[in-house]
Amino acid sequence: MQPQQRLVDSNGQSSRKKPSSRPSTAPSNFAHVFDENALPTKRQLLDAASCVVVAENGIRVPFGDLFREQKTVVIFIRHFWCPLCQDYMFSIANTVDPQVLKQSGINLVIISNGSYNMIRSYRQIFRTPYAVYTDPSSRIYGILGMTVKAVESKAEQRRSSYVRHSRAGGIAMVIANALRVGMPVWEKAGDPTQLGGEFVLGPGMTASYAHRMRSRSSHAPIVRVLTAAGV
Repeated sequence: MQPQQRLVDSNGQSSRKKPSSRPSTAPSNFAHVFDENALPTKRQLLDAASCVVVAENGIRVPFGDLFREQKTVVIFIRHFWCPLCQDYMFSIANTVDPQVLKQSGINLVIISNGSYNMIRSYRQIFRTPYAVYTDPSSRIYGILGMTVKAVESKAEQRRSSYVRHSRAGGIAMVIANALRVGMPVWEKAGDPTQLGGEFVLGPGMTASYAHRMRSRSSHAPIVRVLTAAGV
């Protein structure tokens, strides 16, 4: 089944209607409760599936179409300029064999927020074969329980194994990568307060794995996510 399609402008808004103000990304059942590993409920999956993401070419795709027919690893990064997420993307590029995923019948997609015009050059940084989409309103992040506030103190935060750069080194890396691939720096890169997560969804309205970031550097190791997916 082909995803439903509609062209949008660079900020993910339909050209046929005036953009509305950004809705709250925190649904009521997650407004005061954070659970790092709770599987999304059927209601949450249905709500998220009805939202749209925007592809590299500006086409709107129902989020549910990404996992309707196939088990899919869905990686939510924080935003396009995040150096920690760029380190995580490099770990995916260096660890995940697309052929092994294909043989296992598993898909992998990356979700960010911000302008879809950032996607093409972002993919070039890592030479990733995996599709990248953007959730401009961050609504799907909120529905699936990801937060915009760290839930552990700096003292509790540990350096994740995928993190390769210091803070200064990470900023330098992001700038160098942007210059190398010609990132459109005038475009919106996403919400810098947003935290991401990793999910294994599908086929259909099912979830078999969930992890939500507790801090800016707490993506789940990609090997752990793939193991949960059955790779």
